[in-house]
Amino acid sequence: MKIKVSLVLVMAIIASCSSYQKNNISSSNRVNTDDTLHLAFDYIKFEPNRIEGFKLNEYQVDDIYELDSFFVFTAYSDGDLESSSAPTNWGDRLILMKGDSIHFQSKPVGDPYQFEPFFYHNKTNNKVVIICQLGNEENYGGEAFLLENGSIEFIGEINIESPYETADKTGLIEIIRVSETENAIYFNFESDSLIDLTNSEWRSVKNDGIHYVFKEHQFTLIGL
Repeated sequence: MKIKVSLVLVMAIIASCSSYQKNNISSSNRVNTDDTLHLAFDYIKFEPNRIEGFKLNEYQVDDIYELDSFFVFTAYSDGDLESSSAPTNWGDRLILMKGDSIHFQSKPVGDPYQFEPFFYHNKTNNKVVIICQLGNEENYGGEAFLLENGSIEFIGEINIESPYETADKTGLIEIIRVSETENAIYFNFESDSLIDLTNSEWRSVKNDGIHYVFKEHQFTLIGL
């Protein structure tokens, strides 16, 4: 009888330890995929060195950041606002400069009150995701970019917003989490509810695993 009781006790301890190990894998190291959870490499939010007093002809430069040997910043330009009956090349955009040359500038987003870049670094492969928060009287999502090996790729528009007001108008940035696994980058949202911006009637929705996936140069919204 004592042998049986001891065996049961040992098995219970093993099961308990196994459960403890599983439950103590940080939730920040898991991402929602189409049908399961996978361990992932987190992108850590950081702020690069800021450069003061930088000027660029024909642009109104906002905060400019130095990463390695190049500069990343948002800037406004009138572009073709006065020269075209249907202007398309005016407004704020994200710019990558190397030396005195512009190597990348994104499609302009008009003239919102806010088009501010935030940076996320994956230390395992040195990729940097840049998310530009968009906002006027209300925040309305953002745009995502991938900085890798000195080049920027536009990932896509994030048509999700936080339902909560923030003092510094960075609602999306407060809830978004970026991870990478299986050659895909995942954008998850830490909020029980979200604002769906995918149509003109912005609506509050329950967050049942809503997320974006960037894989093979395709940006896909899952769960909405």
